[in-house]
Amino acid sequence: MSLARFCRKTVAVILPEQSVAEAAQRMRDQHVGALVVVQDDLRPVGVLTDRDIVTRLVAERRDATAVAISDVMSRAPVVMRVEDTLDQTLFAFRKQGVRRLPIVDGQGRVAGLVSLDDLLVLLSAELDQTAAAVRENQGP
Repeated sequence: MSLARFCRKTVAVILPEQSVAEAAQRMRDQHVGALVVVQDDLRPVGVLTDRDIVTRLVAERRDATAVAISDVMSRAPVVMRVEDTLDQTLFAFRKQGVRRLPIVDGQGRVAGLVSLDDLLVLLSAELDQTAAAVRENQGP
């Protein structure tokens, strides 16, 4: 199974020169905990999470309206390709120790975002369906 199924909803993106205050507002308005930071051509250059804002800005008592996203984002994110498999993605999560990975298309532009939580929901649903099928097949 490829990551194409995670590219169906709109990804929350933002430019690196925008302020952290703008990022926080976008996170609130779009009900997300992370933004993919992109260049004008939608190529990812970073990821900004709510945790980044807390640990790199709030905890240091910096002014969110005066600090650019590029100053607090996690740079050079590991990205997955649309055609990558769930196995490859799980390996990337484990190797990188992150909770979210941007997904890019063939031109390297953001096409989606997959979170560890997304995969946990998917895998638990698959296991539940498999268990139900086994329960129903109580033949000889």
